[in-house]
Amino acid sequence: MYNIRKLLKRSLSLMTATALTAVMAGAVVPGTEPETVNAATTATVDLSKTYQYIRGFGGIDLPEWQGYSLSDKELARAFGNGPDQLGLTVLRVYVNPDKNQWNKTLKTAQYAAKSGATVFATPWEPPSSLAVNGPAKGTVKDGRNVGEGGKKYLPSQNYGAYAQHLNDFGKYMNQNGVPLYSISVQNEPDFASEWTYWSPNETTNFIANYGDKITSTRLMSPETFQYGAWGDGRDFYNKILNNQKAMANCDVFGTHFYGTPRNKMDFPALESCGKEIWMTEVYVPNSDANSANRWPEAIQVAENIHNGLVVGNMSVYTWWYIKRQYSLLEQNGSDGAITKRGYMMAQYSKYVRPGYKRTEVTEQPQDNVLVSAYKGENNKVVIVAINKGTTEVNQQFAISGQTITEAVRYRSSGSENLAQTKMSPSGSGFNSQLPANSVSTYVCTISGSHGVSGGNSDGPVVSEPLKPDANGYYYHDTFEDGSDGWEVRGSIKESLSGRQPYAGTNAYVVSERTAAWNGLQKNLPADTFKPGEKFCFSACVNFLDADVETEKFSLTLQYKDGSGETKYANIDSKTCTKGHYVQLYNPQYQIPAGATDMQLVVETTEGTMNFYVDEAIVAVAGTVINGPKEQEIVTTTVTTTVTTTAATTTTASTTQPPVTTVTTTEATTVPVTTTAAPETLKGDADSNGVLSSSDLIRVIQHLIGKVTLEGTDYSNADMNDDGRLSIVDAIKLKNLLLQ
Repeated sequence: MYNIRKLLKRSLSLMTATALTAVMAGAVVPGTEPETVNAATTATVDLSKTYQYIRGFGGIDLPEWQGYSLSDKELARAFGNGPDQLGLTVLRVYVNPDKNQWNKTLKTAQYAAKSGATVFATPWEPPSSLAVNGPAKGTVKDGRNVGEGGKKYLPSQNYGAYAQHLNDFGKYMNQNGVPLYSISVQNEPDFASEWTYWSPNETTNFIANYGDKITSTRLMSPETFQYGAWGDGRDFYNKILNNQKAMANCDVFGTHFYGTPRNKMDFPALESCGKEIWMTEVYVPNSDANSANRWPEAIQVAENIHNGLVVGNMSVYTWWYIKRQYSLLEQNGSDGAITKRGYMMAQYSKYVRPGYKRTEVTEQPQDNVLVSAYKGENNKVVIVAINKGTTEVNQQFAISGQTITEAVRYRSSGSENLAQTKMSPSGSGFNSQLPANSVSTYVCTISGSHGVSGGNSDGPVVSEPLKPDANGYYYHDTFEDGSDGWEVRGSIKESLSGRQPYAGTNAYVVSERTAAWNGLQKNLPADTFKPGEKFCFSACVNFLDADVETEKFSLTLQYKDGSGETKYANIDSKTCTKGHYVQLYNPQYQIPAGATDMQLVVETTEGTMNFYVDEAIVAVAGTVINGPKEQEIVTTTVTTTVTTTAATTTTASTTQPPVTTVTTTEATTVPVTTTAAPETLKGDADSNGVLSSSDLIRVIQHLIGKVTLEGTDYSNADMNDDGRLSIVDAIKLKNLLLQ
């Protein structure tokens, strides 16, 4: 790749004298966008016309070439979607020709997969035992002058073994907790001076005759260096399109954008084939040292993303190295801060989420302004506007035929990074200033029901159901880095908490509840969770700060029936003992007939205390998910004789029908039940009723300030009962565990 980078630096760099001297971090305090006049042509969104399915945005982590890998902090920054995080949802990994080196990609891949990202793989070379030296200089193959050849060449007699190599990589990743989405045939076969050379005929032959041998994952086309900007780049795709067997075996098309101008990104024959097209590698505008924060040069990143999505109908946009001197995260230093180029990616990746569809909008409402729009679930519409000009302009936006109930703008410019402002929409539109050299993302909420499944298509629409991972999980929400798609239900406060997770280091806590139904909810897409079909649901819940010792929790399905009436169905309910997690679990829950607009809900039946949720999983029906057990409640019965005086009382209410209660003088024995608190277990620092290494870890985390133990957790961890936690308690607990 390095010689190519030098070539690109010479031939493609667009240099600027302006350098960024300071990077502004964080969001600006929300305010009100000033109203101005002289708006140009309105950028109007038409939700009735939708185009491609958006799978996500990402990059590659390649320790074999970079000499380093992303740290834990950098992984969270790349794949988390909270403050100071990029929200990436795609990871590209390297298929090492030596299978003994495959483990090098696992750390990042496992983290990305656990965060819900799509992971795909690219080979540069086959195993050395299958390859021969590349074509000699001046060699002509298939009428193509391969000139400087390729570093290696794969003879056709080894195609079967190569297919097995790719299939084995898919198996390896799946077995190690990474459900690989696809694997490509070859990286940049049209520019193969440093890796394996293939001709368009050869890649098509391989896909047609050996593609069906790759069963562990989907097969992607070869990823060309450029998308038909010159030479025979598009021959790799046209030959697949015109070969019935190859077309049947090719699941995804991938390409790179090096040297590809906007007018070469449109490929109608490929866009209408019914399969997704992914942009799988690029950096723009150059790979100059320490160029990642140069401004306004970084605007070209946003413009390239826009062109790829709008002109090329790409479902995925993938950067080269996630962390590099010219990339999304800073290379120098250990912090891996988001760069200006990274913020350009974030304007899309944080808000245009997997499952959204690009929708129709006035793309160029005025000079130097580029606009794209995307329709999501829960009545969300995202608009991204780029002003690549040198003067500020005013722009009017509208969503045709809709009422905008809320609009929040996130803007990056020379002095801003995702600066947040609440807009003031009126009816179907709002007005906004676009500063010179800026990118603005507007997250809009509209009234009514307008999910991604609606609308007519004037372009390729590929919206497929969720696929379970190797464990059978559709969702595995650990709440380590964010809400994992869960939203508040009612007027409550929600946040991550390391106080008492069930697993890992964080749980999701809801507080300031005013009613039992206040809790958390997660949308269940109808194209996966179909009425009449069965699924497995599980969530772990707990509470700490309350005057009661027990509380009943429910996992509920909220949905609309065939008449549009909102209904509530119980998936599972259990009684939770304070300080002890309990698992809400139903391995065979059937979605009610006619159900639409489905929300998975965690709530209590009566109380309004703060509560914690962790390890929320939705899986294939029948999946066994082990979790905490319901604590046995020890009760003692106290019998009291209550004697009352005969009387008749009538109680009237302004909100309920009158109720008449009659009592008599007959002596009555009333059983009164009291609940004894569960016995504490010394050393049980997570209050789950079991002593294990996780208790020792929590004590150590408390001592180093990573978590704060309180209440029962604190007293249980105080092994010597001196009223404080110290290394002595950790040692005593360790010795107890070793007994």
